[in-house]
Amino acid sequence: MNDQIYSIDLAFIAAEAVRRAEDYDAFRYFVELDERTDAELDTLVEKIAAPIIAAIDCKQCANCCRSLDVYLTENDAQHLANGTFIPLEQLLTEQIDCDRAAENEEWGVFRQKPCQFLSGKLCGVYEHRPESCRMYPVFTPDFRWTLDEILGGVGLCPIIYHTIEQLQQALGW
Repeated sequence: MNDQIYSIDLAFIAAEAVRRAEDYDAFRYFVELDERTDAELDTLVEKIAAPIIAAIDCKQCANCCRSLDVYLTENDAQHLANGTFIPLEQLLTEQIDCDRAAENEEWGVFRQKPCQFLSGKLCGVYEHRPESCRMYPVFTPDFRWTLDEILGGVGLCPIIYHTIEQLQQALGW
């Protein structure tokens, strides 16, 4: 059992991400040049992230729901429509922007931030949320090659922040 307590102080984490931006950028290059195989690095990241994910209750944060674009697949939209009893056409007209998403080679993206389905710090459509929400944050596979994107969330997500901090220590950074 993990008794470690991880801070979810969003102001602190955001300030640290700004203060250490150059360090994180240098760390990205360090990881790219690290001699571990991609599989070895992914295994190490998963080992570090697992207890952090288990210890941090996302319902106490929900910063991702307030801060990030939520991309959807066509299946996500249909699942959301079925679960909320909002007709798919209404979702596409009022809440999902397929044109803006296409600019990023995605099918759809919620039109607004914070997420319109966020109620306080809880997801109002939890059982019907898009796959991107179900998976966030994603570290593996291919941690080394998605690190730039992951570091983009270091100031937003306590799980990412603490995982990167511990990974830096583990790699001798």
